[in-house]
Amino acid sequence: MVVMKRSGLFMLTIICLAVHPLGVWAAGGKVLVVHSYHEGFDWVKEVNNSLRSVLDPAGVGYQFFYLDTKRNPTEAQIKAAARRARHLLTEYRPGVVIAVDDNAQAYFAKNYNNKRGIQIVFCGVNADPQKYGYPAANATGILERSYPIQTLHVLKVLLPDIHKVVVVSDVSTTSDLVLPRIQKLATNLSPGIDIVGYEQPVTFSQWQKAIIGLDQNPQIDALLIPLYHTVRKEGALTSVASIEVMRWTLAHTQKPVVGLWPQNVTDGALLAVTVNPHEHGRVAAQMALEILNGKRAGDIPVVANKEGYVMVNLRNKEHLIFDAGINIDQIADRVIR
Repeated sequence: MVVMKRSGLFMLTIICLAVHPLGVWAAGGKVLVVHSYHEGFDWVKEVNNSLRSVLDPAGVGYQFFYLDTKRNPTEAQIKAAARRARHLLTEYRPGVVIAVDDNAQAYFAKNYNNKRGIQIVFCGVNADPQKYGYPAANATGILERSYPIQTLHVLKVLLPDIHKVVVVSDVSTTSDLVLPRIQKLATNLSPGIDIVGYEQPVTFSQWQKAIIGLDQNPQIDALLIPLYHTVRKEGALTSVASIEVMRWTLAHTQKPVVGLWPQNVTDGALLAVTVNPHEHGRVAAQMALEILNGKRAGDIPVVANKEGYVMVNLRNKEHLIFDAGINIDQIADRVIR
């Protein structure tokens, strides 16, 4: 089980305030946060809450910009949003840019590698950092590494009759990064549970057909659905609302559905051993404070997430078949009832 760890946030804030009184920061004392996704996305909201919890006590100003690439996923749409982000950067003149998730790196932040006057902190990056030219003299951050094997091991504890799992995911930049990692890690699964297939429907009708087909397959015991946020509307360039995709899925399959992120479980999936968005926001903000205090980004080591937690949704009908002897509160760090 991955265990949540307490941060040293309070002590860090005290140290920073002792060095710099409120509002007297180097490099302009402002942070521009460029998100890959939209403001209402659960991951984004949690990252923002943690950023604020560090930046507000330190008296640092900040602005948010949202590329909105899950709801508007075409190349033209993303590039247009990235142009607006570059314009805001020129106008706002921040001391540090925090770029969140992979699309913010690919379409925005990596263009500023090794450029004077701009310091970059990234978080939520699933790719190998070299893909974006990281680390660089002016860039550092925290890598995102999800917990698919731990998720399936917890599923096996809760439902021992699960043996064969299929991964169903959207077609997106994130899935292109996450699915190969799942395939690589799958060799570490314990005996008795295997990932036996991968499906990536593009449109909602294709998604529906895939889910119904898997539900009718007696050889499949469960579905791992990490990403369902860029499933296209028929004949349109925009995506179906992710909550609609998950709700439809849960209504049309009897198989247990698990995920990898908090939003999967809040949307209705049975469980996830999830990456902690608060860790990403907190670490990125702490790095930003170090830079505003005079450090170069390139002198701060790149790290990977270490915190995570088991999250279970007891509103999901599948919990009714848990073994009677299981104490879910001893297994899960967060339970939705």
